[in-house]
Amino acid sequence: MINALQQMAQDNKTTAEMLRYMIIDSKIEQQIDLMKNFAEAFDVTLGEVTAIAAWWHDETAELNDNDINAYMSPLVQDWLKSNTSPQSS
Repeated sequence: MINALQQMAQDNKTTAEMLRYMIIDSKIEQQIDLMKNFAEAFDVTLGEVTAIAAWWHDETAELNDNDINAYMSPLVQDWLKSNTSPQSS
């Protein structure tokens, strides 16, 4: 799961798309499990991913797709920056 999330980030998938993948395709429905996977994949703390608890794939929760993407994309972008090999000049 961790590798799949990291690959999705490298493929420019949004946080909402990654979360839907975990919920719908991988059948992970416990929000704590979603948070743990996301935190491990992007080397952040559970505290940094608490916004996931306010989002759900059918948009019945407090945060919608745009909201969760706005909250979480900086974490994903930081991970991408720190895990991209520097290109030689």
